[in-house]
Amino acid sequence: MMKKLLAVSSIILTTLLTSCTGTDTSEATVTLTFWTTTAGEETAFFQQRINAFQLRYPNIKVMMSQRNFPFATNEFKTSILGDQNVDVFRADNSWIAEYADLGIVYPLDSLASEAELSGFVQSAVQATSYDGHVYGFPSVIEAPALLYNKKMLQEAGFSHPPATMDELLTIAKAVTGQGKYGIFVTEDSYFALPYLWAFGGGTVTDDREIRIASKESQQAFAFMRSLVTEGVTQPYPNYVDWYAKMLNDFKDGHVAMIINGPWELHNILKGKAFSDPANIGIAPVPKGPGGQGSPIGGHSLVINKYSRHPKESYELIRFLTSSETQILQSGIFKTIPTQSSAYEDAQLASDSLIQGFKAQLEVAKPLPKIPEASKLFRDFTPQVNGILTGRDTIPDAVHLLETAWQALLHK
Repeated sequence: MMKKLLAVSSIILTTLLTSCTGTDTSEATVTLTFWTTTAGEETAFFQQRINAFQLRYPNIKVMMSQRNFPFATNEFKTSILGDQNVDVFRADNSWIAEYADLGIVYPLDSLASEAELSGFVQSAVQATSYDGHVYGFPSVIEAPALLYNKKMLQEAGFSHPPATMDELLTIAKAVTGQGKYGIFVTEDSYFALPYLWAFGGGTVTDDREIRIASKESQQAFAFMRSLVTEGVTQPYPNYVDWYAKMLNDFKDGHVAMIINGPWELHNILKGKAFSDPANIGIAPVPKGPGGQGSPIGGHSLVINKYSRHPKESYELIRFLTSSETQILQSGIFKTIPTQSSAYEDAQLASDSLIQGFKAQLEVAKPLPKIPEASKLFRDFTPQVNGILTGRDTIPDAVHLLETAWQALLHK
């Protein structure tokens, strides 16, 4: 129903949109509405950058509105259906395929040059692409990596992090004991993806083939389960409040390795185990017999397809994702730059934490390029929980998940 209504809106607004795309920002005075899903310090940072943008483009005024992240995607879709004046939106990357399928976001490759698009880290811009077009400029990119306690590994006789899943198990066994353990394995399906890809498994392909019940996927789950049965994971009976426990154990030096993203670095470095920041190591999640990978997450700036000011909106998102902005943002929040040239900055080039996550980006993978991508995890995590706790057998769990996804994808 929504697609039909949007199609009608497209016809009505075509003439208006065409005339507005020719607006010269040096002459026109326009007001843009920018919805952000940031909070606190990040929102304040955006406001500072918007202030700088308005000095550079005095004829463009930007009104920023902060939106609650869990509900922002539905608010954005509803606002466009109601023809509300939203020009730019900070979207989670997993939402973009649905927006593109609905036809409510602007194809940025019709505004940006090839040189501009190639300036982004390619795995970042791929995460915002759908059906051959780019729909978002990456603002924040996230790919979980292997975070490890160098001292704990060294005390167990290892000078380097594990490069393979077999080495991961070996090191985890060697570290475990005397109130310490090797690795925290979570029930969260997002963090299960690196294991799936390491064994050659997968979730759903871009052409909607379900691969979660494949032999390779089941091997990955069997390896995750073996970490539990070998006794090298967290000593808790369930996954209640697991995220806080994982971070606290890592910060306090009780666990040697976790899989997590750059968004937690600022917090982790406050822990007593990392009073010397040099003690934290970051490396790509180990590869397995079937490959290597980590999911590319993050947030990108998209333009409302029916914005009355697409060119001015484009100038705004280009500024807010520029190398200049990325360097400033990374220096404050330890985020991973989405612009390749940002890594040439002297401070970032010598930052081992930033460079460690950059290495992970080089082997990262996007989520399935399907409109339902963000909905896959609703049924995924409960089945991972069942496997890790031993409540369900692996064949039963993947069969249930496969059936749920068949219904979701109308197969």
